[in-house]
Amino acid sequence: MKTSLTTTDGRRVCTLAILLVLSVAALMEPPEAFGQKSQSPSAVRAEVVTPENRPLLRTVSLPGSVRADELVDLYAKISGFVGTINVDIGSRVKRGDVLVQIDVPEMQDELRQAKSLVQAKEAKVRALRAKAGFAEQQVLTASADVQQYAAKYALGQVNLKRNRELREGNAIPEQMLDQAQSDHAVAEAQVAMARINVAAARAQKRAVEADVEVAKADAGVVRADVARLQTWLEYTQIRAPFDGLITMRNVDHGAFVRSAAEGITPSLLQIAKDDRVRIVMEIAEGEAPFVRSGTAVTVAIAALGGDPFSATITRIAGTVNPRTRTMRAEADVENADNRLTAGMYATVVVNLESKQQAMMIPSKAIRAEGADTLVLVVDNGIAKSKPVSLGYDDGIWVEVLSGLDGSEAIITATSGAVTVGMAVASVKAGL
Repeated sequence: MKTSLTTTDGRRVCTLAILLVLSVAALMEPPEAFGQKSQSPSAVRAEVVTPENRPLLRTVSLPGSVRADELVDLYAKISGFVGTINVDIGSRVKRGDVLVQIDVPEMQDELRQAKSLVQAKEAKVRALRAKAGFAEQQVLTASADVQQYAAKYALGQVNLKRNRELREGNAIPEQMLDQAQSDHAVAEAQVAMARINVAAARAQKRAVEADVEVAKADAGVVRADVARLQTWLEYTQIRAPFDGLITMRNVDHGAFVRSAAEGITPSLLQIAKDDRVRIVMEIAEGEAPFVRSGTAVTVAIAALGGDPFSATITRIAGTVNPRTRTMRAEADVENADNRLTAGMYATVVVNLESKQQAMMIPSKAIRAEGADTLVLVVDNGIAKSKPVSLGYDDGIWVEVLSGLDGSEAIITATSGAVTVGMAVASVKAGL
């Protein structure tokens, strides 16, 4: 055939040959193909999927930072000169260690003076107590005199009565009766005087006891002054409030430091408790309702190679910052080996929500019409719309909370524009 078709115009012969081949191929096409095309010449080709039930883990990746569990600035409580500094930045200290010693010599003098005054006051108390003891002896002596004179008085009454009876019988002279009356009167006076002496001794005792109480109070005041001075002198030693690391030093030997109570003054030292650290992050307002104490997180520290480790949220602020629209959350991490350093950058993945089974469809299937959210489904070759309520959307898959039963053929892509009621030729999407 090639020989018979050869002419001076070769290109024209080739074109005719190609048309002849295509005509023969068209005549040989199966009649079913013609029939399928002619059955729905206006149907739009659409890719469809069926909703899938799969586990759902909703997470969010956030920047975070490492903070010391406790960070304290140490100030001077008393003014004076720095005598000793036992630490520098990077020093590890134990609770109670003396970090800085402040010298206040005039207060030492005041303390010695106050202690001497206490000794004097206590000596006075002892002297007054001895005087009170003597007053007690005087009371006892006067009380004994009362008893003695009372007995003598009673005897005098008996003698007087007897002498009167004898005188009435002229058994004794008048002089003896007068003597008996005189002795009785003297005894009566002696009893009265002894009772006065008892009252005076008791009054003296009460006065001395009052003096003892006053002296004891005076001694107590001076002892309180001693205790006050000793307390102030304890402030001359800046001690570590906990085990930790000295992260800042702002003082040198011999420098005069002023009490922080007297106004704004720089701190002497800064100490961090870093055997446990806090991973601090800010949760966006929309994700804050899903975060609570106990929420699982995964932390990666870029400075340490980025190997992730697990932790849990220990505490949350509970309120959203109106300026940043975020909520502060913290996760405590044990740091006994001190690998984690305050200020390190962290990447934190927070597990916001977890479900064993959730109905999921591709996010690209979602359509919005005004305030409504819906999907298009193929029902007997016709496109229909179904309103849906959605949950978590990661940009690829979206959770369907309601609106679908799971058997629908949901349109994800089409070869042309599709509206409700149009004929659709569905094919399974290759996901």
